[in-house]
Amino acid sequence: MGTVQQHWGRWLWQGMTLLCLAVPRLCWGADAAGPVKQAALTAMAAAVCAGSYDPEDSRENRYLGSYGWKLTPYTVKDGGTEVHFTLARNSGMLQGKKWNVLAFRGSATKKDWQLNFKMKTVPYPSGLGGSKEEKEEGPAVHEGFLRYARTALSQPLDVDGDGRTEDLASYLKAHPEEKMLLTGHSLGGAGATLLGEELVGQGVAPGQIPVITFGAPAVGNRAFAEQYGPKIHLLRVVTSLDPVPGALQTVTRSGYRQFGEKKEYALSGKYTDYQHPISYYLDLAVRDYYRERQAAVKNGIWPAAPLEQREGTGPLTALVLLCRDNGADTRYSPDLGQFLLDEYRSLLPRYVVLDYRHTAGREGLWPQEELRQKARQAGADTLVVAQVERQRVGQTDKWSIQLGQEVVGLRTGGIHAVAAGSTRVRFEQGVLQSLLNLWEDQKKELQKFLPETRRQEPLWIFLREEGTPNENH
Repeated sequence: MGTVQQHWGRWLWQGMTLLCLAVPRLCWGADAAGPVKQAALTAMAAAVCAGSYDPEDSRENRYLGSYGWKLTPYTVKDGGTEVHFTLARNSGMLQGKKWNVLAFRGSATKKDWQLNFKMKTVPYPSGLGGSKEEKEEGPAVHEGFLRYARTALSQPLDVDGDGRTEDLASYLKAHPEEKMLLTGHSLGGAGATLLGEELVGQGVAPGQIPVITFGAPAVGNRAFAEQYGPKIHLLRVVTSLDPVPGALQTVTRSGYRQFGEKKEYALSGKYTDYQHPISYYLDLAVRDYYRERQAAVKNGIWPAAPLEQREGTGPLTALVLLCRDNGADTRYSPDLGQFLLDEYRSLLPRYVVLDYRHTAGREGLWPQEELRQKARQAGADTLVVAQVERQRVGQTDKWSIQLGQEVVGLRTGGIHAVAAGSTRVRFEQGVLQSLLNLWEDQKKELQKFLPETRRQEPLWIFLREEGTPNENH
């Protein structure tokens, strides 16, 4: 059975980084922070997958784009096969390497579903019709999924942004120092899996193209899983009640079999009875990341995020942040307060966190004059008071999310601005995705008064590992 392997280098703490996968029995045993790193990479993959559904105007892509990522959507057609994917690249170097992400969109059109229903298996790697014995005894894969992956592979890509398109396999072999994460949700996950197999078959090193899928169906039979599964580094992420990963095993007699390292998120049927949308996977992945990070900090494995940054130029901002849950069931959603705390730290040129609280219910108003006095004592030029609240609307499957922000100038003639926004969100719309819409507006308001000095990476997905990188595993 395939396993996933990761190794990390020096990541910018306020920077977006990518990882490489590694076989756990070879690497994770020597890396106590491995679960944090795996959770970070998985959250990043889920974010790019979510953005692939609306690449021209998705909140996820706008968010990543604000941190220097260039995301290019592709639509490739070959006969009746139509493939949609997004190529994401960052201009920076991470651990001396260049990282890219290729994310396949899940089923969204009639043509996508037509591919899904081409459920007969064909021999692999030929893809040609074979005898019944060949397809039953030898490696065989889903005909539609194979067409999907090979159609994508036929498209030359401008991976490095130099204006020239190149064959993907040739490019990767010519640039072994670069990494490309292959990912996808649902149908897209099947496409990412088979694209990985195709690239390895063309001589690309498996460690160069780690694969992470979300709610993906099986792509081939037992013989394929046994013979080709170990050739790629695959992490297969599912929810506990997602019907899609087991669908083909149930509705066909072709002997479909899953493979790869499995990561399962437990999601209650009382929360939702349909657990396949990418919004759930994004919420759960980011939730898992914060849980792993907090546990690692508590155990002394990971450094705690700094509560102040006084070096550099620009005004010093005192930050106060309150997250209130107001009875909302937060077991299956990310820590919104921690997300915003990371965002503010990334955005502000210099800062000191005066107070950060996470409460289950409502509290009284904060003492404004006391906060201003504390901010002045800290030497701050500006005070920012932010508050995020979420609450279930009655007994429905809707939540109300509110985000408020007050900016107070502490010098003579200083500024004073208050902004607030709210939204109602169904579970399938995504809690984090809904917050991103509110945060976009608040960030624009904040930038009217404070200079934006960073172009670093989103803290909630990517981390920095201190110490000397070790590539020898």
